[in-house]
Amino acid sequence: MSGSPVLRTAWALLLAIPLATACSPGPEAEALAQASASLASVITNTSFETNTNGWSSWQGTLTREARTGAPNGQYVARVTVSGAATLYSLDGAQSGIANAPQGQAYTATAFVAAGNTGTVGKPVSLILREKNASGTTYKLFTADATLTTSFQRLTVTGTVERVGDTVDVYVLQTQATSGNAILVDAITLEPTGGGSNPSGEPMPVGDLTGWRQVFTDDFTTNVPVGQFPAAVSSKWSVYPDGWKDTSKNGTYSPSKVVSIQNGVLNKSLHTESGVHRVAAVLPKIPGANASGGLPAGRYAVRFRADAVPGYKVAWLLWPDSEVWPRDGEIDFPEGDLDGTLSGFMHRQNGTSGGDQDAASSSARFTSWHTAVIEWSPGRCRFILDGAVILDKTSRVPSTPMHWVLQTETDLSGTPPSDSAAGNVQIDWVAVWVPK
Repeated sequence: MSGSPVLRTAWALLLAIPLATACSPGPEAEALAQASASLASVITNTSFETNTNGWSSWQGTLTREARTGAPNGQYVARVTVSGAATLYSLDGAQSGIANAPQGQAYTATAFVAAGNTGTVGKPVSLILREKNASGTTYKLFTADATLTTSFQRLTVTGTVERVGDTVDVYVLQTQATSGNAILVDAITLEPTGGGSNPSGEPMPVGDLTGWRQVFTDDFTTNVPVGQFPAAVSSKWSVYPDGWKDTSKNGTYSPSKVVSIQNGVLNKSLHTESGVHRVAAVLPKIPGANASGGLPAGRYAVRFRADAVPGYKVAWLLWPDSEVWPRDGEIDFPEGDLDGTLSGFMHRQNGTSGGDQDAASSSARFTSWHTAVIEWSPGRCRFILDGAVILDKTSRVPSTPMHWVLQTETDLSGTPPSDSAAGNVQIDWVAVWVPK
């Protein structure tokens, strides 16, 4: 069992609460746009667009309200604490999977926000629960956050340990006081490939034809917000807090943005104290030069993102020389999070930012994808989900470059809305060098 001391106390109380009998509905025909790639949620009323059927609240009052900027659709669930209760939940019988297969991993997601200013700063948890047929809790898997007025996406993964148990999901606020309320939207519960494989595609391990693997990270070490990269400083560095991003509308704030939980590195994009918070992380690749660069390499990343307006990714190889556009630049994937994935190879001896080769796709960030840059002397290829979308052999950058997973505000010239918030998730990264 994991979680904070406050939550462990809350769980002790929850164990004694009788729960509605769980049912096992069929998968949805259409997965949420914010959900993982092709996995369908077993929850049949994920976003409260029509009603709150299938959901209830323990020690709270459940209502439904229209919300501008709702993560999915136009409505969210509002749960308000009852009386003097200090904890309350949103749960529902329809979210359960009866007789879940032993050894099967499940992933739950939800968007949560404070329903009023009095709830800001309070703890909230998304909880995946394994219980026996009579409703007695056996194990809890949690994703914890501190409530803000902006929606945050929580994700938790757990693996069923016993035969015949039921799995369900609920949202719990603790340390509640009178009038506290939470907003919840887009709740999903899905089978996954495993706790170390939340995206459904395992991290590649080992050499490939012509390539020797030198770096991997499957993000198996949990790191709370505020402790990255210090907790994993042997493998990662960052653009430090306070640096401005490319548009100057965002501020790099890894101490408030980056965390690792349940096998995923997460960047929580949001606005806090009027500052649009973004992050850029850099792997420390063995054999790299003092600037972190290599003269060639194969770079792979498995990722997805919420469609957050006003933000983008530009995950790139940047010249160690810092001379641009002369020494080129390789960007893949790049694109606004509410748009599609593209890639750009800025040519060696470039004379302007537009001196480049471009690749486009119809893929959107809201599904899991694998992007690969293959950069070797005289050749640059972009591979998206196994398909080559760019292959160039002319004016390929030829100076050492370092890899930056740079997530920032977009280049429209307009700052993002203060209410725009969401997550960029990375399941794994891997790097090879030419043999």
